[in-house]
Amino acid sequence: MAESCSGFIPTRASLLKNSDANNYQEISYISYKSKKKKAAKQEESDTDENIQKSFDVRKMKHEIVKFSIEGFDKEKKEEVKRNLAIKLGAKPPRNKRKNYKQLLIEKKREKKKLEAQQKFQQLGKNAIGKSLAKGKSYDRKRRKDGILDVYGKVTKELKQLKNKKR
Repeated sequence: MAESCSGFIPTRASLLKNSDANNYQEISYISYKSKKKKAAKQEESDTDENIQKSFDVRKMKHEIVKFSIEGFDKEKKEEVKRNLAIKLGAKPPRNKRKNYKQLLIEKKREKKKLEAQQKFQQLGKNAIGKSLAKGKSYDRKRRKDGILDVYGKVTKELKQLKNKKR
């Protein structure tokens, strides 16, 4: 057949006229692209890269936690794994079951403690049994006549000692 030029596709008509194949010129048109769109695309790509980096950071944190779990003893390791699973979205374990009789005994103890606290509170005492109200003697010890009496008085002996030190 005929020789083919780069980018030129020979047709029947062009084969009949060999002169067209020799005069062929390839023209490529590049349309105008605004710089604003390029800048917006670059910003989007930058944010995508940041998201990928932060995702990598999350993965790294997870890997570090997994690696640090290996150093714990068996009981602590199970507890940390359970907490990690909860952190990643697992449901927390249910409460442990107790014997009903033991549960009733514990409730009775708690109820007695609450009643004792309420009795002490009615009497004006704290949970230990000490009085909450400060008596008249307490007020007498704390009360001073003037504002500056809290700081004490300077005697002649103290003045003389200070003067000697200078």
